[in-house]
Amino acid sequence: MWQSLLLELGSCYRKPKPAPITPELLKKASSLPESWDWRNVNGVNYVSPVRNQASCGSCYAFSSMGMLEARILGKAPMSKIITNGITRYFVCLGCDGGFPYLIAGKYVQDFGVVEEDCFPYTAEDSPCTFKRNCYHYYSSEYHYVGGFYGGCNEALMKLELVLHGPMAVAFEVYNDFMLYKEGIYHHTGLQDDFNPFELTNHAVLLVGYGKDPESGEKFWIVKNSWGTSWGENGYFRIRRGTDECAIESIAVAATPIPKL
Repeated sequence: MWQSLLLELGSCYRKPKPAPITPELLKKASSLPESWDWRNVNGVNYVSPVRNQASCGSCYAFSSMGMLEARILGKAPMSKIITNGITRYFVCLGCDGGFPYLIAGKYVQDFGVVEEDCFPYTAEDSPCTFKRNCYHYYSSEYHYVGGFYGGCNEALMKLELVLHGPMAVAFEVYNDFMLYKEGIYHHTGLQDDFNPFELTNHAVLLVGYGKDPESGEKFWIVKNSWGTSWGENGYFRIRRGTDECAIESIAVAATPIPKL
């Protein structure tokens, strides 16, 4: 009985599409640079090294913490960044998946996040046992880019990215993505029947955008959490402006409170 219910729901379900780009928004976005990369802003890298989540379903934590790391660094004095490098942060949650909106936003706002030295990543479910006297960082606010799920679009994402820092995004991973090595990814081939409850199944960190000089194809620059041997040293580029694999439908941003 439940199988027929799922099929019925799937037949009438329509996933949110990116919001229309208004003339005012287009004007704002047109003033942004042609390309942007938080790994090199005036010679400074605000993005922590690529990690490997291993067999743990913790992509949501890596994308959430990657956003907070970069945004905390963006508020730090330049001398501190050069002297101390990039501090890694982590959140005490499990391996069964999660939502960046609730983690980088609500969880960090209520409970805070600690530096990874206080709670090292183990790629397995384990008790939340922090070292004593660990400093907790909090979020002052969090939101879907565009105000609600499905309310964002390419222009809003570019504005959020350049003005405020990297953001957590989610998209649908298909089998061909596993074989990605380089270039601008776009999904090809057939997939199983549509599952309305799995619109997106992998969370990653959006760090930049650009355009291929030869083809003119636009792309996003995205940090994955599958190690540096995957893709372009742990990163991938994906087609921009077409909501490729739903990557422009669920961007999440949060404002961390820096350490005083």
